[in-house]
Amino acid sequence: MALNDKGDLIKVSAADLMIGDTLPWTVYDATGRLLMESGHVISTQSRLNSIISSGYRLDELPTETEEVASDPVTPDLPSPIVYSKDTNPFNELEEMCLELEQAFGGIIGDGSFKEGRLERRLYESSSQIQGLIQLNGDALLGSIHLSSKFNYSIKHPLHVAIISSIIADALELPQDVQLAMIGAAITANIAMSSYQDSLQEHKGPLTDEQEARVKEHPKESYKLLKKAGITNTLWLDIVLQHHEKIDGSGYPEGLRGDQICLEAKIVGLADIYSAMISGRAYRPALTPQRSLKQLLMQRGSFFDESLTNIFLSELGIHPPGSTVELANGEMGVVIKRKAAESSKPLVSSIRDRFGTRFMHPIMRDTGDKRYSIKSGVKAEQLGNINPSILWGLKLMRVS
Repeated sequence: MALNDKGDLIKVSAADLMIGDTLPWTVYDATGRLLMESGHVISTQSRLNSIISSGYRLDELPTETEEVASDPVTPDLPSPIVYSKDTNPFNELEEMCLELEQAFGGIIGDGSFKEGRLERRLYESSSQIQGLIQLNGDALLGSIHLSSKFNYSIKHPLHVAIISSIIADALELPQDVQLAMIGAAITANIAMSSYQDSLQEHKGPLTDEQEARVKEHPKESYKLLKKAGITNTLWLDIVLQHHEKIDGSGYPEGLRGDQICLEAKIVGLADIYSAMISGRAYRPALTPQRSLKQLLMQRGSFFDESLTNIFLSELGIHPPGSTVELANGEMGVVIKRKAAESSKPLVSSIRDRFGTRFMHPIMRDTGDKRYSIKSGVKAEQLGNINPSILWGLKLMRVS
């Protein structure tokens, strides 16, 4: 970002703002990219935490004749798609996986995309994800924890994109930034796509060659995307930086702290979480609770502390898709982060305390002490799970 001579950026401090304040100045990230315009009301703790964690402001407010340049917003960027209330998000996600397989094949293969076509196609996919989150964000989070149909190389990027979009929405990032970030989340590991599934089946430590390929994949993905016609600089920066850690221990460049853009930090957190809840040949999948605990333990070292807190707040201790045992001995799946009555997770109970499967799932508000969550359980203990039935959705796609 090009600032005028009178406009140096200074860090926003906790003493500058509080919940309920109206932003007196425009907020930028450390590189000068717009995060939030002046005049916005700070209505939530998450928004305040985000501004304090990553926000900078001009040391001196510009006059009417002075302009602060920011990345231009492409006028024809799509808005989140508005879906019918009867749309089944799980069916939509399956279709998106099939579309991603085709897109990835084009990027890795002959790269035969007309100028701007791939970028527009992935912007459209990003707007689909946004629309499905607006339709039923809990169902999309549930899909992350219950999905097993597609190969890791396809479902992992989609899951990272879903989580990243939910965090970006909570932070109320501008639409152009959100689209670039979701697009980056989808494509960040594109250079690993051809061998990512074989790595999932690999037992034991990585060989030197495998480790080298892993650490080079952000740069290789960057090159592939540029060759395929991605021109958005934020998108490409996120791809390069999504494995960096704030203590400098990440790769490929060993960036630290605010050298890493906010959006890359978000995608990086989502990427790590999705990897942890996915089983590999040398270890079973970690439970959502254990995965979140590990992120919590690494905040302030590997991950930005305020951003990690927001991440945990948005997903919840028992994210949708978590398999749990209730106080009355029933077992089920969390389908909603906050029930209407109690603001506690809503569980679709599948088995009674003797292990017998109910004919139809029973909704349990865990705010009721009789149905409070006792512990997490392995998904295998519940048997076959059809997410559409748990969420009470139509099984056929509705366009």
